[in-house]
Amino acid sequence: MKPIIIGGGIAGLSLAYFLKKNSIVLEKEKTPGGLCRSFEFNKISYDVGPHTMFPGKEGVMKLLISSAKTNKIKRSNKIYHKGRLIKYPFESDLASLDDRDREYCLKEFLHNPYKNSRAQNMLQFFLKTFGQGITKLHLQPYNQKVWKISPDQLDIRLAERIPKPLKEDIIKSAQGIETERHAPEFDCYYPDRGGIQETTNGLLKIIADKSRIVCSIKIKRIYRENGIWQVATNKGNFSSRLLVNCMPLHELFKYLKAPQYILKALHGLKYNSIYIVPVQAKKDNIGNNLALYFADKDIIFNRISKLDFLGSNYRLKNHHSTVLAEITYRPKSYLSKLKSKEVRQRVIAGLDKLNLVKKEDVVDVALRSFEYAYVVYDLNYKKKVDCILKYLLSIGIYCCGRFAEFEYLNIDGVVEHSDKLAKKLNEKNNL
Repeated sequence: MKPIIIGGGIAGLSLAYFLKKNSIVLEKEKTPGGLCRSFEFNKISYDVGPHTMFPGKEGVMKLLISSAKTNKIKRSNKIYHKGRLIKYPFESDLASLDDRDREYCLKEFLHNPYKNSRAQNMLQFFLKTFGQGITKLHLQPYNQKVWKISPDQLDIRLAERIPKPLKEDIIKSAQGIETERHAPEFDCYYPDRGGIQETTNGLLKIIADKSRIVCSIKIKRIYRENGIWQVATNKGNFSSRLLVNCMPLHELFKYLKAPQYILKALHGLKYNSIYIVPVQAKKDNIGNNLALYFADKDIIFNRISKLDFLGSNYRLKNHHSTVLAEITYRPKSYLSKLKSKEVRQRVIAGLDKLNLVKKEDVVDVALRSFEYAYVVYDLNYKKKVDCILKYLLSIGIYCCGRFAEFEYLNIDGVVEHSDKLAKKLNEKNNL
């Protein structure tokens, strides 16, 4: 029997690649890829936020880069702060702040009363690591805006993704002296054309001979009978001794019977959805930057990306620019209830207010929304996730992927997890 993989996102497809045995991948959408799909807007491809890929494990990067023609890009990201563009990350470019803010940040970092305290949440980590100045001016409001939860309610595990600054680097930052500490993060890779969908399509071609991809699947029920997993769908029943879930946990349990304590834990897992709003305009004032970040709560978007930066195939022939705005929101929140027209209008109003794209220069605008965008690490999430994944493993269901494992993974991290799980399954099941 072929292993069944539920979910044809990058997790499911890369897992199918790493498994020795041929597999069946069941995908809900017409097009595989999950969050690694791309869409066209007036012949310009865009993702659910540009999925740039960063150097990681050699085997993982080799697979991702070989899947499609890929360009190496020197990433340039900035933070919009009080009308100024500050290099990302904020603490690396204190010299670009006004005198008052720069002095505040440096003084609070060098004479930090929190530095010896124990950090038990992200706000405490920010204060301990960066001081009150950097925390209050940027880190606290930005993270509140992105995660839609106060940083003092965010689990400390998020800190694993944040490099800790050296004292000498912060002093140099305030003096306007560049350091190389963050340089490795600035080199990234991106498909030459077609968005991240090209990487997904390339992976599909690679696994075509060993995997059957079934799209437009509607699952009716998942159950186990005589040691065999049965997945009942609109396209028939699929059976296997090995079942791997790569779709969101919240979706999986719609088709599984589970004890009440598991459903209670599941209900407690928080996640954010996202609006993706591509805007095309005659001109912009974003400069030669890929992305700008916004902590201002009065501006609806938290990040914009200038797609022209990604290469000639992401530029309109009439020299107009394409800007992608991202807005995170919590399901059932007031933002989730906004009409599409209002979201688009507020994006344009924000760009105009900040003088990044003038309203009269906007040529076209679109919108897409995606329910599952970011897992939220609240203070109790780890206990709940561990409980759920332990239960699924006990009944014979493995999980892989951002929302299947409920872990904040980038594309390269997802593929690393697929590789690790495949090695375990190949050995355990003699695949």
